[in-house]
Amino acid sequence: MASRFKLVSALSLLLLLLDFCRGSKVGVDYGMDADNLPSPDQVAQLVRNHNIQYLRIYNYRPEVLKAFSNTGIELMVGVPNADLSQFQSQPYVDSWLRTSILPYYPATKITHITVGVEVTNYPDNTANLVVPAMRNVVSALKSANLQGKIKVSTPLSFGVLSKSFPPSEGAFNSGYENVLRLLLDFLEENQSPFMVNLYPIYAIGDSSLDAVLFKSPSTIFVDQNTGLSYKNIFDAQLDAVFYAIANLNFRTTRNAFDAQPDTVHFTLANTNSRINDIIVTETGWPTHGSRPPHASTHNAKTYNYGASLDSVDDYANIDNAQTYNTNLISHVMGGSGTPAMPGANLDVYIFSLFNENLKQGPEIERNFGLFDPEMRSVYNLNFPGKGTGKSWCVASSQASNSALQNALDWACGQGKADCSAIQPGQRCFQPDTLVSHASFAFNNYYQKNGATDDACSFGGTGIKVSTDPSYGNCIYN
Repeated sequence: MASRFKLVSALSLLLLLLDFCRGSKVGVDYGMDADNLPSPDQVAQLVRNHNIQYLRIYNYRPEVLKAFSNTGIELMVGVPNADLSQFQSQPYVDSWLRTSILPYYPATKITHITVGVEVTNYPDNTANLVVPAMRNVVSALKSANLQGKIKVSTPLSFGVLSKSFPPSEGAFNSGYENVLRLLLDFLEENQSPFMVNLYPIYAIGDSSLDAVLFKSPSTIFVDQNTGLSYKNIFDAQLDAVFYAIANLNFRTTRNAFDAQPDTVHFTLANTNSRINDIIVTETGWPTHGSRPPHASTHNAKTYNYGASLDSVDDYANIDNAQTYNTNLISHVMGGSGTPAMPGANLDVYIFSLFNENLKQGPEIERNFGLFDPEMRSVYNLNFPGKGTGKSWCVASSQASNSALQNALDWACGQGKADCSAIQPGQRCFQPDTLVSHASFAFNNYYQKNGATDDACSFGGTGIKVSTDPSYGNCIYN
């Protein structure tokens, strides 16, 4: 009989690895390797208009941090690899936090600081610099009484795995073992997430297009070690990461009294050992471009399914990009988790907000954007916002009174919104302000008319939000 891995049970490992006290999240990576992008202020408005609630940036530019002040958008801020040498100095990091982060926090809702990016793919000593730099950032946060409020981690490439198939045999490259053990120790100690970049498109070659696009109607393979069935490559890759962490962070023992003596159990090497969370910090699909034969880039998106990188060129198009990201959002927000982690909260960030014309590497790297530099959608993608996935339409506090009054009169008259609740003495009359009354009327019209962007226009006085504006007995439908 073949040995079967039992991580005590799939649920036991899930409880060990994941924090259940929140919902899944879908965010976007805001890269800036371009010379034709809109201003950060314009980007902040674009992100709000499209209900994107979670954003990752690769730097800490003051104009960007300022632009997202008081927006409620949760921001993941990055420290570039080029800064890692300086971040070996605690005084330098203390000064950096005081001058580059604290002036904008908490008005800008910074939730994570990522130190470096895909450091194992870079030459020289880059990987060995990341954990000391992260420790210095945590120490600086402690001095500012922000420990735990801002999490610190580092995104790794999926290429850090030496084996990913079958998922239960996921294992990290032994050449990175010392760095990864230090990293896992740090993450456990600080209850920080493990971060990884996954690009299932580069698994095309060993897998069908449907399996990569979340469209497979049936099982694509069964992991013979666990008996778990897989229908898409994203889940297989993510579970391979889960198991790689388990294989490195747990020890295996044979239980002589087990009913199945050839069964292998994972038990904690340290009973307090625990990874708090896993975040997919990049995933996405290109809409255009090609790679030179056998091309590679400094991002080293090389994965373990044996696919030729040349083969992705045929699949880099708008239809596939829209299908992948739409189905990704549906899968993540559906709450099913992965086969090894049923019901797990999944956090993913879609790469990327814009096409970036200066991004290094082959042409395909510059065409992952959801928007072009003119802020036009490359294709339609609906974001779920926070928690419920629902959106509301409210009046802009920046609109003039005359414009708001005209829009309110139209909504309650020709627009046929139900405005009875904002009449004197009714449940939404208070507060008796134009903005409050217009917000209720706008949302009533918006919900009745399909919650589309056009239904929240009102001559530019309406804005979409993902936080329920209901209060007291005044319930917004």
